[in-house]
Amino acid sequence: MSRDRLPALSCAEAAATEAAYIGSDGTKAWNLMRKAAGAVARHARSLLPAAPLRTLVIAGRGNNGADAFLAALLVAPRGGRVVCLLADGEPRGETALRAWRRRKAGVKVTLLKADQAAQAFNQEHDLVLDGLFGQGFRPPLSAGHRRILRLAGETDAVKVSVDLPSGLYDDGGATTAFRADLTVSIGCLKRPLLTAGGARTAGRIRVADIGLPLAETEENAALPALLRPLSRPRDARTDKRHQGRVAIIGGSDGMPGAALMNVRAALQSGAALVTAAVPESVRSAAAAATPEAMWRSFRTSRSGALATSEAAVLRALCEDKDAVLAGSGMTPAALPALRLALARFKGDLVLDADALRPELVRSPRSRTTLTLLPHAGEFLRLTGVRMTTETGCRWAGRLGAVIVLKGPLTAVTDGRRVTHVPHGGPVLARGGSGDLLAGMVVSLLARRRALGLGHFEAVEAAVLWHALAAQWLGEARGEESVRTTELLPGLSPALRSAVR
Repeated sequence: MSRDRLPALSCAEAAATEAAYIGSDGTKAWNLMRKAAGAVARHARSLLPAAPLRTLVIAGRGNNGADAFLAALLVAPRGGRVVCLLADGEPRGETALRAWRRRKAGVKVTLLKADQAAQAFNQEHDLVLDGLFGQGFRPPLSAGHRRILRLAGETDAVKVSVDLPSGLYDDGGATTAFRADLTVSIGCLKRPLLTAGGARTAGRIRVADIGLPLAETEENAALPALLRPLSRPRDARTDKRHQGRVAIIGGSDGMPGAALMNVRAALQSGAALVTAAVPESVRSAAAAATPEAMWRSFRTSRSGALATSEAAVLRALCEDKDAVLAGSGMTPAALPALRLALARFKGDLVLDADALRPELVRSPRSRTTLTLLPHAGEFLRLTGVRMTTETGCRWAGRLGAVIVLKGPLTAVTDGRRVTHVPHGGPVLARGGSGDLLAGMVVSLLARRRALGLGHFEAVEAAVLWHALAAQWLGEARGEESVRTTELLPGLSPALRSAVR
């Protein structure tokens, strides 16, 4: 059965585990290489509009270069060309040599030496695969390596790194490194990818499970199989009252759209009963657009925000709900009313956007769980410190909350555990993507007992599902001509692909 998570490890830890597993077994080494190459090829292909006719492989002597070469053969179509720049001379090692002896019918392979680097980069390529260094790299870079990395940075081809961008390593930075559009971390999530150097050079990050015997740790990367609980048939005798009763409080006269996206996402991700409270000015239009939800209205103040006098009405609305989401599009003026409305709620509370303020988050409460969904600016406003995995853990523990640290590599933490979500990508860099995520989080929290999930696991699953749907959208439609809400039709195919 596929695993749910893979650990975050240093390169040294990963190398030691791999060496212990393989020993002197050449069959094991070859099988691992084939799986690694297959994963690199699959993820590289997802970034390209068509199979690459012209691929350049930058190869070192060891297994990393061999992984890249096998991936190039896998992704190349009949009539394609693979140019291999042997940056350190002839390959070495039994497994690497076995890979380099492979050929593919209809694909022309050209081998170039290190002193032919200019010739390699003067040709036009659709894809560049970086297999120069892997997890065993130690600085310094030679002048020849620096030149190759500089030339690679000047190409317009899609650039993919195998395991790590060449030049990145365990002990620190990457003053000169391959700048990838995508990095496929092999076997586990390599810790250098979580550093500032990784953020500058890795591009999108994916993690490939190649079957190494790695146990989960307190810091992991989420794999698609984590969504298995969502793929199980629902209880045949269930009813709507047992499949998620959700309340969503959001919007203002000037910003009604965020709450509408909350509602649509909550419904699309499985919540059975969704009641939304929105400003009177938008209730009729919202109900007509999304009739599956139950719509309530609240009066607004002169500023267009939730009026304090409405707190009692909203408090009654929340009483019988499994989970409540508040904050999207509400403006800071709504905080006094929200604080009164939510003070006695004892279910799963999700706060986003304008609700992520100290006076609400830190207020006394009797509820059992709290989930916060900040991006970097909201985290700074809430805590006074810059958002990192370390500060996120610290504040999650301090607040007794699960915090979703939203960014290019989103992470979920409860102060003890951290799960990185290496999926999604820049297709999510659009207004409204966080509002859809908030709706999904409250939906899965409301259903978590029916799904057999704990608080942390439900949030973790929602974040991963959202990211996989965004990934589906980017692959199906591209990353340019799409709208944020087009992510929602991708929830079903993303889920089906994840648990195949």
